[in-house]
Amino acid sequence: MQLAIGDLKKSSRPLSGHRCGLGVAIAGAGLISALGNSADETWGQLVRGEFISDHSMVNKQWGCQSRVVGLALDAAREAAGEAGWNDEEIRSAGLVVGTSKGAIVDWIENGSCGAGVGDVAFEVARELGIGFGPRLTISAACASGLLALIRGALMIKAGEAKRVLVVAAEASVHDLFIASFRRLGVLAKAGEGCRPFDQARTGFLMSEAGAAVCLESASDGGGDDVLIENMAMGADATHLIGGDERASTLRALLEDVLDGRPVDLIHAHGTGTVQNDAMELSAVEDSVATFGGMRPALYSHKGALGHSLGAAGLVSVVINRMCHTKGVVPPGIGQRSMSMSRVEMSQRAQNRAVQRSLAIAAGFGGAMGVVSLVTA
Repeated sequence: MQLAIGDLKKSSRPLSGHRCGLGVAIAGAGLISALGNSADETWGQLVRGEFISDHSMVNKQWGCQSRVVGLALDAAREAAGEAGWNDEEIRSAGLVVGTSKGAIVDWIENGSCGAGVGDVAFEVARELGIGFGPRLTISAACASGLLALIRGALMIKAGEAKRVLVVAAEASVHDLFIASFRRLGVLAKAGEGCRPFDQARTGFLMSEAGAAVCLESASDGGGDDVLIENMAMGADATHLIGGDERASTLRALLEDVLDGRPVDLIHAHGTGTVQNDAMELSAVEDSVATFGGMRPALYSHKGALGHSLGAAGLVSVVINRMCHTKGVVPPGIGQRSMSMSRVEMSQRAQNRAVQRSLAIAAGFGGAMGVVSLVTA
């Protein structure tokens, strides 16, 4: 799907998928986080209400291999294993990697000279034997992972690849970046943790994560449980590190993806910062329509897993898929939730059917995206 520059100037509409659904299935998923070294292990911790209490790295070492590459490979192998892709299917798959900083910590600490954020895609392709499909890297700050998913889905829709492996990874829990974010005023105060949509929220905790999904055309029989239904991406050019208080771009994306239809779960960007949560909640509440008195669940994994920056958007998608397949929404982490009328946030795990869900991601510089999933 392409738009000319002139078309973009004439229209404020976001780039989006088709109303009838994209026909792209999630055939497998993988996740490694500060709470678990697999999707199932992380899920178990989330449902039990566990959470990190400080800036956190994944509890694993990869020897001489870069941490960000190790995270990406672990998630990718788990996803490909669940999808049942054989060596030939992996070899011919497309690859889209989302990361905000690549192997930046290795460059800082070891003095190594990398080629840039594209190093992760190169190493993942080399280790897994991906050689014939298209290979791309998306770096859009904290929206990187979700925008990588959108690009991968478009690859399949356009016939660029029959299968696409989408990976997002971030390993930048380092004193330099912790100090930088603290100066920006977006980190949680010491001892308070990250509490998305809490009245007394003060910011987020930084963390590492790797997430991956295997995408196939639903018509090819892949991923018979959860499909990518619709998607939209846009940009808010108001300020480098702060969005439009009216959330105009996010409202347009939500309107386009929701399409006035019911949704069971909204996985918010939910950073726990003063500005983001108020702005995001306002946009969500104004965009969601209630049906039959049922309010959608509002959730943000950052209260439990921290903010994994470029990986966070795809982490949300992997968790949403598990909410669909398991019929559970993990508890939100926070003590005094903000006032909500059209959505609800629970501090306890909720047993509820999730047929349709949204994932939202946004990043410094204004990049943002919204993706909806549906149970087939």
